[in-house]
Amino acid sequence: MVPATFNTINKWAAGINDSLALGILNEALGNQTPTLLAPYAKTALTRHPAFPRHLSTLAGHGIHVLPTSAIRPKDDADSFEWGVVIDALEAMTTPG
Repeated sequence: MVPATFNTINKWAAGINDSLALGILNEALGNQTPTLLAPYAKTALTRHPAFPRHLSTLAGHGIHVLPTSAIRPKDDADSFEWGVVIDALEAMTTPG
């Protein structure tokens, strides 16, 4: 899931299924489908006690979680750091 918001991460970890996207994510988790999570949230929200707990919950169930700031645009750029996501996906799919 890229980018994954504070709201989406917390709902996903809690098993809330109130949108098509969350339904797909919940089924992927239940089916143990390899999934990459790239969180993107304001610094203040990442300090909320539920956020790190929910990231840990998802990681503990096999979700590959990137660091929260990994895709944050650099130097006032308008685009996310997609290279980080591509590298992580390649690492997930490369045998051995």
